Amino acid sequence: MIPAYNVIICHPNRIDGAELSGGAWVESLPLPNIQDRAFARVARTIDLAALSTWFVITFDRQRTIRAIAIIAHNITTGGRIRIRASDAADFSVVKYDETRDAWPSASADWNIDQLEWENDNYWLGSYSQEDAQGQTPISQRVLSDAVQARYWRVDIIDPANPAGFIDIGRVFIGDVFVNPHINYSYGGSLGYEDATTVQTALSGAEYFDPREPLRVARFQLAHLSHYEAFTQALELTRRAGTWREVLIILDPTDAEFGAVTCFIGRLRQLNPLEQVAWQTNSMAFEVKELR
Repeated sequence: MIPAYNVIICHPNRIDGAELSGGAWVESLPLPNIQDRAFARVARTIDLAALSTWFVITFDRQRTIRAIAIIAHNITTGGRIRIRASDAADFSVVKYDETRDAWPSASADWNIDQLEWENDNYWLGSYSQEDAQGQTPISQRVLSDAVQARYWRVDIIDPANPAGFIDIGRVFIGDVFVNPHINYSYGGSLGYEDATTVQTALSGAEYFDPREPLRVARFQLAHLSHYEAFTQALELTRRAGTWREVLIILDPTDAEFGAVTCFIGRLRQLNPLEQVAWQTNSMAFEVKELR
């Protein structure tokens, strides 16, 4: 079981080594685009029919999976995602089968008292479409227990999507690599970095080349056991380096703000492991969002 509330870092992303099939996709925006790390190269369904908005991920053998994320998508706040796992290609026997909202909703203890009657999300009690804009949309799912399976099927249920199609920029599917039994220390931070450039004219007028802000999470795991320190924290820096993808979830139990505190990124720098006491270690992490 994953310790409640504690930060999760997932690695590696096994989507790139998988075979993809199923659904109906625009010829110029095919399903394999979800294996491209450039989120702008989306895979797009031809329509919203149930026969079109699904795909199967096939591994070469059984793989241990505990986290799945649909990234840079256009699923609306009323959309849902069903995920199934099986060792049978026809999914005649399933090891995992669950359907959830693509975005956090009232079922996640949303504080409806803070919503106005006129808000477009009043009855849903979820993110509004405006809330979802300006950051990379991500729908993540952390399984309560690891599932070993060769075939994974994803169905997207969003028949009222005004776009008339489903876009997916990237998929993360992998195991949890770092999940300490003692959470990060107080003082951890989550913020946005803005790369917008500003030019000032002789008159003093300012002109902007706007860029979307990127999330950066910084925290210290200050109470790592020897096992966690060497098999998780230090080993992650070796395997991921500063360029491979990691999926970070600051609080897997936070359904209300989970879309903000979860993103796919990279380790900005490889910090050393520090021994702070007998068989107690510490390591600082800085994860920068990828686009």
